[in-house]
Amino acid sequence: MTLSSPPGPSPKTSERYRAFHREVQKTFGERIFRITINTGLTCPNIDGTRAKGGCTFCQDASYLGLSFQEGLSVEKQLQTGMEYVRTRHQTGRFFAYFQNGTNTHAPVPVLKKIYNQTLANSNIAGLMIGTRADCLGPEVLDLLEELNGRTYLWMELGLQSHKNDVLKRINRAHTAGEFESAAKNLDKRKIKVCAHVILGLPGETPADTIDKARFINQLPVAGIKIHNLVVFKKTALEKQYREGTIALQDLKTYASACTDFLEHLRPDIMVQRLNAHGPREITVAPDWSINKMATMNAIHDELEKRDAWQGKKLGYEINALTS
Repeated sequence: MTLSSPPGPSPKTSERYRAFHREVQKTFGERIFRITINTGLTCPNIDGTRAKGGCTFCQDASYLGLSFQEGLSVEKQLQTGMEYVRTRHQTGRFFAYFQNGTNTHAPVPVLKKIYNQTLANSNIAGLMIGTRADCLGPEVLDLLEELNGRTYLWMELGLQSHKNDVLKRINRAHTAGEFESAAKNLDKRKIKVCAHVILGLPGETPADTIDKARFINQLPVAGIKIHNLVVFKKTALEKQYREGTIALQDLKTYASACTDFLEHLRPDIMVQRLNAHGPREITVAPDWSINKMATMNAIHDELEKRDAWQGKKLGYEINALTS
């Protein structure tokens, strides 16, 4: 499908992909900031339900919000997080982002209590719930469907790789097929799915970057978070890195891979992230990942240098990103 593009100046870099913040502005009429909430829930890949040890790259501390304090209730985390953001931005509404752990890996009454407590706060505009494909049984889906009727809801669903051998290598403990089924089950209930992928995983090639975008394209995925591989302290990946059994991309290679991925990605998919970074004190490598803005600038520079945009290699003109 090709859409004609009107003549005019070269687009701004931020208009070369369907940036999520523009969708939020369109929906709410203002910028909405995320407040990261830690429910204390574990993961089936850690507690033995599916596996032990967790994903090779996983370091729970890397996901904690800057305002997080150990032992706070959900309500107190919301209050502390909102106060922290308000010292930096003039805003009154927030998304509650449940990022740490697997946030549907608990009995439904426990989950219902957590989410109802959150939505009781009038400043919360919506929920973003991080989970895994293997933690979305029928009763959980019923709860999520009910929440979706009450608030603005996104399910953050980790994929990382479309290749089962790579998923096994990083100890993901689920398959690409399970991700596909979960995405379709959520879509049947009209629940928006944001897929998480990592570029540059051990065992993946540059061609796999493009194939990963094609895998996403054929699924009912509404959003995407694209991450570079980061080695954090006290992870299995750190051991592999120090032993020299894995290699990491440099910034130029990652920017190029990210651009390749975007060029092959459906233009209706909202891009929520283009990079991963964590606190300096727990980051082993690569050093460049610590500087979020430098990473973003490298990707933007590559998009401009190539005159590239999301969906270009699929035959879409750039105005498909605003249609």
